[in-house]
Amino acid sequence: MDVEATVEQARRFPLLREMEAERRLRAVPKCSVLVIDDDEGIRTAMAEILEILGYEVTVAVDGQDAVELLEVGLEPSAIVLDMMMPRMDGWTFLARIRADPKFHDLPVVVASAVATECPAGADAWLQKPFDLTDLDREVARLCAH
Repeated sequence: MDVEATVEQARRFPLLREMEAERRLRAVPKCSVLVIDDDEGIRTAMAEILEILGYEVTVAVDGQDAVELLEVGLEPSAIVLDMMMPRMDGWTFLARIRADPKFHDLPVVVASAVATECPAGADAWLQKPFDLTDLDREVARLCAH
Protein backbone atom coordinates (compact mmCIF):
# COMPACT_ATOMS: atom_id res chain seq x y z
CA MET A 1 0.00 0.00 0.00
CA ASP A 2 1.46 3.37 -0.95
CA VAL A 3 1.55 6.47 1.22
CA GLU A 4 -1.17 8.32 -0.72
CA ALA A 5 -3.59 5.40 -0.28
CA THR A 6 -2.79 5.27 3.46
CA VAL A 7 -3.43 8.99 3.82
CA GLU A 8 -6.72 8.66 1.89
CA GLN A 9 -7.85 5.82 4.18
CA ALA A 10 -6.90 7.90 7.20
CA ARG A 11 -9.22 10.64 5.99
CA ARG A 12 -12.13 8.23 5.66
CA PHE A 13 -11.74 6.28 8.90
CA PRO A 14 -11.52 8.11 12.24
CA LEU A 15 -9.28 5.52 13.94
CA LEU A 16 -6.88 5.52 11.00
CA ARG A 17 -6.96 9.31 10.98
CA GLU A 18 -6.01 9.33 14.66
CA MET A 19 -3.22 6.81 14.04
CA GLU A 20 -1.90 8.89 11.14
CA ALA A 21 -1.86 12.01 13.34
CA GLU A 22 0.02 10.08 16.01
CA ARG A 23 2.54 8.82 13.42
CA ARG A 24 3.13 12.36 12.18
CA LEU A 25 3.74 13.56 15.73
CA ARG A 26 6.30 10.80 16.21
CA ALA A 27 8.05 11.90 12.99
CA VAL A 28 8.62 15.41 14.37
CA PRO A 29 12.19 15.79 15.61
CA LYS A 30 12.32 15.77 19.41
CA CYS A 31 12.94 19.09 21.04
CA SER A 32 14.41 20.62 24.18
CA VAL A 33 12.18 20.59 27.26
CA LEU A 34 12.43 22.43 30.57
CA VAL A 35 10.92 20.37 33.41
CA ILE A 36 9.97 22.47 36.44
CA ASP A 37 8.99 20.53 39.58
CA ASP A 38 10.02 20.88 43.21
CA ASP A 39 9.63 17.16 43.97
CA GLU A 40 13.05 15.68 43.21
CA GLY A 41 11.69 12.20 42.52
CA ILE A 42 9.02 13.39 40.09
CA ARG A 43 11.39 15.87 38.43
CA THR A 44 14.08 13.23 37.95
CA ALA A 45 11.62 10.60 36.71
CA MET A 46 10.04 12.97 34.16
CA ALA A 47 13.46 14.11 32.96
CA GLU A 48 14.75 10.56 32.57
CA ILE A 49 11.62 9.40 30.74
CA LEU A 50 11.67 12.38 28.38
CA GLU A 51 15.37 11.78 27.69
CA ILE A 52 14.69 8.12 26.90
CA LEU A 53 11.99 9.31 24.50
CA GLY A 54 14.61 11.46 22.76
CA TYR A 55 14.07 14.90 24.23
CA GLU A 56 16.88 17.14 25.44
CA VAL A 57 15.92 17.96 29.04
CA THR A 58 16.89 20.69 31.50
CA VAL A 59 15.41 20.72 35.01
CA ALA A 60 14.50 23.48 37.45
CA VAL A 61 13.49 23.07 41.11
CA ASP A 62 10.85 25.83 41.06
CA GLY A 63 9.60 28.79 39.05
CA GLN A 64 12.35 31.11 40.28
CA ASP A 65 15.04 28.64 39.23
CA ALA A 66 13.36 28.36 35.82
CA VAL A 67 13.19 32.13 35.35
CA GLU A 68 16.90 32.37 36.17
CA LEU A 69 17.68 29.68 33.56
CA LEU A 70 15.62 31.49 30.93
CA GLU A 71 17.26 34.83 31.78
CA VAL A 72 20.76 33.42 31.19
CA GLY A 73 19.82 32.14 27.75
CA LEU A 74 18.11 28.75 28.04
CA GLU A 75 15.77 28.41 25.05
CA PRO A 76 13.56 25.35 25.51
CA SER A 77 11.05 24.36 22.87
CA ALA A 78 8.49 23.49 25.57
CA ILE A 79 8.03 23.52 29.35
CA VAL A 80 6.51 20.91 31.67
CA LEU A 81 5.35 22.81 34.76
CA ASP A 82 4.23 21.80 38.24
CA MET A 83 1.98 24.33 40.01
CA MET A 84 2.61 23.93 43.75
CA MET A 85 6.24 24.95 44.39
CA PRO A 86 8.16 27.07 46.89
CA ARG A 87 9.65 30.50 46.07
CA MET A 88 7.72 30.89 42.79
CA ASP A 89 4.70 28.69 42.09
CA GLY A 90 3.45 27.65 38.66
CA TRP A 91 0.73 30.30 38.44
CA THR A 92 3.25 33.09 39.11
CA PHE A 93 5.72 31.56 36.66
CA LEU A 94 3.07 31.35 33.93
CA ALA A 95 1.99 34.96 34.48
CA ARG A 96 5.61 36.10 34.37
CA ILE A 97 6.57 34.35 31.12
CA ARG A 98 3.31 35.31 29.41
CA ALA A 99 4.04 38.96 30.25
CA ASP A 100 7.54 38.73 28.73
CA PRO A 101 7.56 39.20 24.92
CA LYS A 102 10.58 36.90 24.59
CA PHE A 103 8.77 33.96 26.25
CA HIS A 104 5.13 34.85 25.60
CA ASP A 105 4.61 32.09 23.01
CA LEU A 106 6.70 29.39 24.72
CA PRO A 107 4.46 26.29 24.96
CA VAL A 108 3.69 25.09 28.49
CA VAL A 109 2.08 21.85 29.62
CA VAL A 110 1.01 21.89 33.25
CA ALA A 111 1.50 18.61 35.12
CA SER A 112 -0.21 19.04 38.47
CA ALA A 113 -2.16 17.23 41.15
CA VAL A 114 -3.87 20.44 42.30
CA ALA A 115 -5.01 21.98 39.02
CA THR A 116 -8.42 20.55 38.13
CA GLU A 117 -8.49 22.23 34.72
CA CYS A 118 -6.03 23.82 32.34
CA PRO A 119 -4.72 26.97 34.08
CA ALA A 120 -4.88 30.30 32.29
CA GLY A 121 -1.76 30.78 30.21
CA ALA A 122 -1.04 27.05 29.82
CA ASP A 123 -1.25 25.31 26.45
CA ALA A 124 -2.05 21.86 27.86
CA TRP A 125 -2.74 20.20 31.18
CA LEU A 126 -2.14 16.76 32.69
CA GLN A 127 -3.61 15.73 36.04
CA LYS A 128 -1.07 13.92 38.24
CA PRO A 129 -0.75 11.01 38.26
CA PHE A 130 -0.78 10.83 34.47
CA ASP A 131 0.08 8.23 31.86
CA LEU A 132 3.57 8.67 30.40
CA THR A 133 2.24 8.29 26.87
CA ASP A 134 0.04 11.34 27.54
CA LEU A 135 3.10 13.32 28.64
CA ASP A 136 4.98 12.30 25.48
CA ARG A 137 1.96 13.10 23.28
CA GLU A 138 1.45 16.58 24.77
CA VAL A 139 5.14 17.49 24.66
CA ALA A 140 5.42 16.23 21.06
CA ARG A 141 2.30 18.22 20.09
CA LEU A 142 3.65 21.41 21.66
CA CYS A 143 7.06 20.94 20.06
CA ALA A 144 5.41 20.51 16.66
CA HIS A 145 4.03 24.06 16.74
